Amino acid sequence: MKHFRIVNEDGSVVDQQPFETEDEALAWAHTHPRAGTPGWTLEEQVEADWEERENSERT
Repeated sequence: MKHFRIVNEDGSVVDQQPFETEDEALAWAHTHPRAGTPGWTLEEQVEADWEERENSERT
C-alpha cells in the first residue's frame, strides 16, 4: 500500500488514505470535497518524506 494525502496551500493536511496505485489516489483526490477549491496538492509518502504528485492547477 502507498500512502497519499491532500494538503491545503497553507500546508495543513485535509485528508490521507492508503491506495494500491497512484491512479486510485488521483481519482480520490479529484472527487474529494476539497477538490472543488483551489490550492490543494496530492502528496505520496516515499520513505519518510512526502512528494508532490498532483495539484489543483494541473486539473
